Amino acid sequence: MMSAMQIRGYLLKVMAGTLLSVTASFASAEIIVMGGNPAGSLFYTQAQALASTIGKYSGDRVDVLPQSGSVFFPMFMTQEADLGIASPVEAKLAYDAEGPFSGANGGKGYDMRTLMLGSTIRLSFVTRKTDNINSIGDLKGRRVVADYGAFAGSTKTALAALANAGLSTDDIEVVRVSSYPEGVRAVMEGRADAAVGSVGSGILQELDAQSGARLLPIDPSPDAMIRSQKVGPAFVAYHASAGPVGIEDSDMYVLSYQTTLYARPDMNDEAIKRVMDALWEHSDELPLITRTLSSWKPAGYANTDAVIPFHPVAVEFYKEKGVWSDELEAHQQRLLKDKQK
Repeated sequence: MMSAMQIRGYLLKVMAGTLLSVTASFASAEIIVMGGNPAGSLFYTQAQALASTIGKYSGDRVDVLPQSGSVFFPMFMTQEADLGIASPVEAKLAYDAEGPFSGANGGKGYDMRTLMLGSTIRLSFVTRKTDNINSIGDLKGRRVVADYGAFAGSTKTALAALANAGLSTDDIEVVRVSSYPEGVRAVMEGRADAAVGSVGSGILQELDAQSGARLLPIDPSPDAMIRSQKVGPAFVAYHASAGPVGIEDSDMYVLSYQTTLYARPDMNDEAIKRVMDALWEHSDELPLITRTLSSWKPAGYANTDAVIPFHPVAVEFYKEKGVWSDELEAHQQRLLKDKQK
């Protein structure tokens, strides 16, 4: 039978061994910071789901930073953030130092690389059902959230939706907010008649529960889409089936783009590989966390809709998977060449 002193010594050895094991485990893992929008936004929900899946299968810890690209793109430069999901509209402006990012990084823009293109985001203006606003044209003279401050992607979406209907900020009373959720909240509180709404976002469901949410259809005709794409070339028309909040009554066309996962160029190669592997092998688990990631599938990860060059590690990954085509290589070279001009 062990004495009290022997028991104490045994327990100390066990504790020391456990501590060494935990320390070794932490030493082999990384803490990855992923940018996502504030709580209530669709991007925040998606970032949490991606982070959870990456962490589960990579062994790394992924912390979600609830901020827009205007905050985490500069953090790529300082290595305070590693990944981020964003609209290609906002990312391209930051990359080229244009629009609200004019002069960023001494006019060079914030450097980043594409890892994968993800789910299709469906967007348009949203109003209260009780306000009897049925088209974007009906917003003429109304209070519309069209300035989102640092949230350049939402501002661009608002301007693209207005342009689709042949309107501009001169035709509305511009309401200014500081984030996407605040825009919808302004509609809820009666401070605005319309704001950008993203299908599947939590704040859109809050509006629907309060007074009913109605998304306004866009015009998919070539002329109308040319006007939208002059605002943001990544926007395309999307045929949305009836069913989701805001589109309950009938099918309609809305604006869309593919959410993209970006990385800082100097992120650890092995960490990138673990991220890529986790999301390639376990993408089927993403819709179980949030249905908005049902279209986040490997078949669409590498395609020519990318507006920023792919990371070299991602290129090698897709080559190994047999999905990197000559067309993609030509597109990649064009993107790299455009940046050098």
